[in-house]
Formats: sequence, C-alpha cells, structure tokens
Amino acid sequence: MKTTTKYTAIAIVGVVLSTGLYQIQTEGATSAKSSVSGSKTTRGNKETNLPLRGKTIVLDPGHGGKDVGSIGGKGTYEKDVTLRTARHVRQKLIQEGATVVMTRDADKTVSLNDRTVAAQTENADLFISIHFDAYQTSDVHGMTTYYYKPQDQHIAEEIHDQLFKAEMNTKDRGVRFGDYHVIRENAKPAVLLELGYISNKDEETRMMTPSFQDQVSAAIASGVVNSLR
Repeated sequence: MKTTTKYTAIAIVGVVLSTGLYQIQTEGATSAKSSVSGSKTTRGNKETNLPLRGKTIVLDPGHGGKDVGSIGGKGTYEKDVTLRTARHVRQKLIQEGATVVMTRDADKTVSLNDRTVAAQTENADLFISIHFDAYQTSDVHGMTTYYYKPQDQHIAEEIHDQLFKAEMNTKDRGVRFGDYHVIRENAKPAVLLELGYISNKDEETRMMTPSFQDQVSAAIASGVVNSLR
C-alpha cells in the first residue's frame, strides 16, 4: 500500500489489466497502478450530470484474512459480509459517477494503518469503513454510524438518515462519536458504519440476502451523494 508509480492509460475497451497489487477499470479505458492492496474502479466521464463525478470514495470492508471479525450464530464471518456489502456499495457509487477505491477486494489481511493511508494516497473525498456489530446476547439489534472528527458528523448524519429512510426494519442506534483507528487517524473525511448485529440470528440471516444488500448499498450511496453535493 505504500508505493505509488505513475499512472498509464491504455485505450482498450472491456479489458481489465491487473498488476496483482492494484486494479483500475474504467468505461473505455484500462490502466494499472501500484498502490493500495485493493482495487479502484471509475466510471467514464461521458455523463457530466452525475452527482459524484470527480469524487473519489475509499470503501473499507472491515477485517479480512486471518482477522475474521465477529462470528454469527450460524457461522457467518463478519469479514465476508463486509466485503459483500462494500462491493454492492461500490456498484451504486460508480453508477453515480464516483471513482471507488477498495482497501481490499479479496479475503486478505490489511493493516489499520494501510487502510487509512489509502484515503490519503488517493486524495479521497470520503472514506467509509463497513462493519457489522456483535454483542454478548443475541437480542441486541440495530445500526449505528460513527464519526471521530466534528467536521465529519454531518456526513455520518446524511448517510444514517438515508439508511433509515429506506425502512431498514431495525433499531436506529443513532449517530455517535467513535474512537476507532480508521476514522481517528484518517487525514480525510471518514465514517464507520455498523450495519447490523451479526450476533442477532434474524439480522445475521437478513444481512446475507440480496434484498438487504441492494437496499443498504443504495441508501449508503444516497447518503454519500447528499453529503458531497
């Protein structure tokens, strides 16, 4: 994640060129760059009215590799659900014109420091860390959105508002201050989302469904659009 080489564009349509370190895909052109241990996807700039055109968003699927995160009662690993959700959010953001960087796009270990460095390296307009919560008992449920820097509170509120306008059918646990490394040590605007409790059997089941993934990703993308207008 710490090395960056020059960016070279290649006019080949429909082909993905990968260095094994970093992948960049656009509509109508493909290029390779050595940088974050993840992937970067952009949309062609033909549609000038897209609300996120010119914006770069870093998506951070929590955990990965040897760090599985929390484990649900049915054996669901948090690391798997965060990656699935991030991929859905990426698709929605690209549709709005954004350039999207993933801190990981596979089941691999990425340090907390490397996750935050990604936002700085890519000069991100916003960093979003995606997680699913857990508790000692299975009755706790709901979604929480965290910010660390006061200037990022409005972004957290915009995204959180969109989540609950989408009628997520869960408890609104609010927008809160959170002392988490990836948002505390981030030089760019950053929020952390806890999108349900994997320790709750109903939420564990629901978070794996296509309908939930589509709904939650659309809501997050709407919140990003509203916060970056």
